[in-house]
Parts: sequence; C-alpha cells; structure tokens
Amino acid sequence: MEYTELVRKLQKLGFTENEAKIYIGLLGLGKATAREIHEFTHVPRPKIYATLRRMSKKKYVEVTGGTPAYFWCIGPEQLTERLRAEFLFSLSEILKELNTAGHGIKFRSGRELTEHKATKSQGSMGSNGL
Repeated sequence: MEYTELVRKLQKLGFTENEAKIYIGLLGLGKATAREIHEFTHVPRPKIYATLRRMSKKKYVEVTGGTPAYFWCIGPEQLTERLRAEFLFSLSEILKELNTAGHGIKFRSGRELTEHKATKSQGSMGSNGL
C-alpha cells in the first residue's frame, strides 16, 4: 500500500495528518527520539512534541523518561482494537441520545422533534417504508 494512501486511511479513522505520519514512521523506526522521528517523517519539528504528547494521551504512543526521550507506538492490532472500542462506545452513547431525542429538542423552525418522531413499530423507515 502506498504511504500517502495509508496516511489518508488513518485520517479517516480520526488521526491528524501529522499523527498518521508519526504512527507510520514509528512502525518503521521502532523506538526513536523526537529528532529521529522528525528526520524520518518530515513532520515539522515544532509540531513533533505537541503531536507526540497528543498521541501519548490517546495511548497510541509510549514514551520513556530521560534525555533524550524515546518514543514508540503500540502495534497495529492494539491500535485497531483501541479504535474499535472507542468507536463502539461512541455509538452506544449516540444511541442513548437518539433514543431520548424527542424530549425537548427543537428544530430551528421551532417545531419540536416529537411532532416527527418515528415509533418503534414504524422502524427507521417510517410507516411508508421509504
């Protein structure tokens, strides 16, 4: 698979361009310093530390203390499992909100959502099956 295509695919999963480049770079480098990551990925040096910090908070990247600090990424299997779990959690939260959406939500027109609320017997397509 081409590098730019892989970057785009990671972006579709919520990565920024720099996060995607760093993740792919760390897969190739293994353990590396911020300088080595910059030289390998061409992510602008001023953005390296902020991006690595963000990725560390998301638990996509691990870091050792010390000078210089070394960074490495979690494996692709761990990453996809973590992304899957986050996605499923988000879906369950959205489902809860959608199931209670008819209670007090108003459209810009001022009409309440309950005027158009689909019933469970109609299903998601309504009574006409459209």
